Amino acid sequence: MAVALKKERPKIIAVIPAYNEERHIGEVVRKTRLYVDQVFVIDDGSTDRTEEIARTAGATVIKHKENMGKGEAVNTAFNLAREIRPLIMVLLDGDNQHDPDEIPLLVNKLLDKKCDMVVGSRFMRQNEIPAYRMLGQHVLTLTTNLGSGIKLTDSQSGFRAFSLAAIDQMHFNESGLSVESEMQFIAGEKRLKVQEVPISTNYDDEVKRNPIVHGVGVLLRVISLSLQKNLVGGMLRGGGLN
Repeated sequence: MAVALKKERPKIIAVIPAYNEERHIGEVVRKTRLYVDQVFVIDDGSTDRTEEIARTAGATVIKHKENMGKGEAVNTAFNLAREIRPLIMVLLDGDNQHDPDEIPLLVNKLLDKKCDMVVGSRFMRQNEIPAYRMLGQHVLTLTTNLGSGIKLTDSQSGFRAFSLAAIDQMHFNESGLSVESEMQFIAGEKRLKVQEVPISTNYDDEVKRNPIVHGVGVLLRVISLSLQKNLVGGMLRGGGLN
């Protein structure tokens, strides 16, 4: 993947997966640039002005020709990071749900070298989260925790940071919105150390997709990931795989 970079290797990069986020992407990029060495936007086939606005705000944009799903956008982010080799990569959404001013909360945890992955948790701080969303998120988190063996309070948060060691381990099969759960499964399998920090969140905008359909879809994928993990683990323990 050919990407124009600064002459010096960025120590900290931020990558923002985005799909039709022209309303907020400029502000998110500008605020994020205050805390990292370089900002990338993975434009997942947007049909609006997301790419143009992100570039004007100072981001390097990698554009998918068509909408491939958040999982593929995140895969592109990690492939990019493995090429650049930063000290830390921050992931955050482009819809203004996350506050870039809180990036240091995540980055400082990694700089202390006490963990490999940091997850920003919406449930470790008092946030105004719609009740139906909170219930759905707790169900997904409980299911992901049970399947992955790692206990978090917010398995679906898109605000995360990764050390280079974690970046090298993250290869995803999920193309949709269950990619955050898959990160947790991989972290458990690779014995990566994961910590959480409290973050604020903004739910002022209307949701893009039906939250019930979305939640059920992610839940089914998480259950599938759990079954796959248990099946492979059982075969390995029983000598079924050579």
